[in-house]
Order: sequence, then structure tokens, then C-alpha cells
Amino acid sequence: MSGLLVLPEIRIAEETRRAQEVAIAEARWSRVLRRRVVLVTLRCGAAYVAGAMLVGASFGLTGDMAQVALWAGLLLGNAGPLVFAYAFWMREQGHW
Repeated sequence: MSGLLVLPEIRIAEETRRAQEVAIAEARWSRVLRRRVVLVTLRCGAAYVAGAMLVGASFGLTGDMAQVALWAGLLLGNAGPLVFAYAFWMREQGHW
């Protein structure tokens, strides 16, 4: 083989070490992202359930409080998860 195609042992060791570091960093990033997605999913689910509970509780009320509780529950149950998802997306983009 020509001398240009043979890499020195030090270079091979550096490239191997670099590839291992990249693999470790990718695994760590994947774990952190998976954890963030699980947390935002739990938060969205909690907001949705809280809104549904508020809507259900509004059926037992009368007068203006019933309408306030109904619309607050609908807003929380439907827009709350979207707000959490938007905040997650903005944080991942580096804007927050």
C-alpha cells in the first residue's frame, strides 16, 4: 500500500476515541430529549384532565359561576396542552 493510505496508530486511536465520544454524547442527548418529551406530555395531560374536571364540576353549579367554570375548563382543557407544547418547542429552538 502507498504511504498515503495508511494512517498512523495515534490517528486511528484519536478517531476511535472521537467516535466513542460522539456516540456517548448522542446517547445522552437522546435520553435528555426523551425525558423532556415525557415531562411535557405529563404536563399537557395534567392540564387537559384539570380542564375536564373543571368542566365536570361546572355542571353542579348554577348561575354565572357555572358559565365561568365551564368556559375556564374548556379553555384550560383545550388550550393548556397547546401552550405547553408551544413552550417546549420554543425552548428546543433556543428562543427561551
